[in-house]
Amino acid sequence: MRSRRALVVAATPGLAMRVSTWLKLSGWNVATARSYQAAKKLLDQGVHLLVSEIELGDYNGLQLALRAQGNSIPAVVIGRADLVLEHDAELLDATYLKKDDLNQHGFLVAVDVKVETARHGALFAFQNIEFVRRPSASPRVATGSRRLLLH
Repeated sequence: MRSRRALVVAATPGLAMRVSTWLKLSGWNVATARSYQAAKKLLDQGVHLLVSEIELGDYNGLQLALRAQGNSIPAVVIGRADLVLEHDAELLDATYLKKDDLNQHGFLVAVDVKVETARHGALFAFQNIEFVRRPSASPRVATGSRRLLLH
């Protein structure tokens, strides 16, 4: 089996150590960074998972999640309870975990679900799609928009 590489980015050393230890116990090779700039370089070197604290000084973990999304890397973001941040993470297809609720079991389950979903997401997205033949174009210009429904 290929080794899995995770990048943990946290400005809080205790959080970085705790999350890194949990990942290592689950068989991950872990690199750590304390800032957006350092993380950006490591992210571009190729990892299979990003775990980032939301507060990173001038930048935040959602900006890293966006960068990870562009490289098809699943992301988990950890921060305070905040509905706006949770919603923003969801829009970026990142998993948002609240610091106050963080524990080893819940974290590792969230990581496993995120990685498996990312790995198989494209396959699931295209299941049960049937293509329909587009109606032939008529010589007249359509006045309204046409919709093709896929069943």
